Amino acid sequence: MKYAALAAPLFLLCGAAAPTNDLRIVMVDVEGGGATLMVSPEGKSVLFDTGWPAAGQSANPGDRPSPESSAERIVAAAKKLGLTKIDYLVITHYHLDHVGGVSDLLGRFPVGTLIDHGDNQELLPPDADPNAPNMTNRPVNLFKRYETLAQKYQHRVVKPGDRIDVGSLRLEVVASGTATINAPLVAGGAATPGCDTPPATDQDGGVENPNSVGVVATFGKTRILHMGDATKNIEMALVCPINKIGPIDLLVVSHHGSGLSTSSQFLGAITPRVALMGNGPRKGGDKQVFEALAAASSKPVLWQQHAATRSPEVDRPESYVVNPNSPTDAGLSIEATVNRDGTIKVTNPRNGFSETYKAVSR
Repeated sequence: MKYAALAAPLFLLCGAAAPTNDLRIVMVDVEGGGATLMVSPEGKSVLFDTGWPAAGQSANPGDRPSPESSAERIVAAAKKLGLTKIDYLVITHYHLDHVGGVSDLLGRFPVGTLIDHGDNQELLPPDADPNAPNMTNRPVNLFKRYETLAQKYQHRVVKPGDRIDVGSLRLEVVASGTATINAPLVAGGAATPGCDTPPATDQDGGVENPNSVGVVATFGKTRILHMGDATKNIEMALVCPINKIGPIDLLVVSHHGSGLSTSSQFLGAITPRVALMGNGPRKGGDKQVFEALAAASSKPVLWQQHAATRSPEVDRPESYVVNPNSPTDAGLSIEATVNRDGTIKVTNPRNGFSETYKAVSR
């Protein structure tokens, strides 16, 4: 696809945020979609995905309608952090719950550079009519609309091994377009147990999922993993037979906690200490993912965006659930601050409950 040439140096594209020594992370509640905002101490920012389109906030049957669109909630979160611009917008892949809100967001808030994996790969069957009403929100058409918008912005298609500096936050692309890094990162290189019995890699979630852009974000000694909706086959390519990623401190749970992602082998390799799950009331939050996280040797502390109504027996205690299964769901976001030394603090804004996880030596 074709895009406008870069019009200004990337270092001029940061928005201003209040001074702080910590990296701030907000997993915006977009009702089971994707939208995670990270802001460096220098006020530079990166947003992963844009949630649903303005009229699609309740696109999943059973999930609550929201009076605000995904874009409104993202903008509110950005302004709360003092931003006047989002420097980098990473569209991990072209599904409705990740790219659907891009038009609404770009019309509401300045954005610097768009980042993605390249052309959409989830094509229609040969006999399908792309102009039929039920095709409007298929990745083929979502991508066409995104491509038109992207021509007005700085743009970068990333490949495994690429690096992006967001102030003192460093993003290393480990997966993009179904490809993964060839060599281990500095923290990787160990053998992964269990690779001889790989998990099932059902791809019913759609071809675009394994094309997701996945990054390891490093802030001082703290390492954060965001893989979009990458599926188990991509995870296995990253850790089997050699763990190319290494240990992770904070895991943004892939695929909203869907069982198509987050295998036990993957968790055993990356040994996360803290995990944030952006599930909706009836989207993601699958029982097998809760069980895999609970059984992981590193015993990550899991925080949920919503109560998982399909499998309430595995829900975390309510203090760790930002929007419980009740009429009081206020569309609140999971909030975290990350220190360069590896200390992580996660806060539930609904009740003010927070926990701080001290750095560990590797």
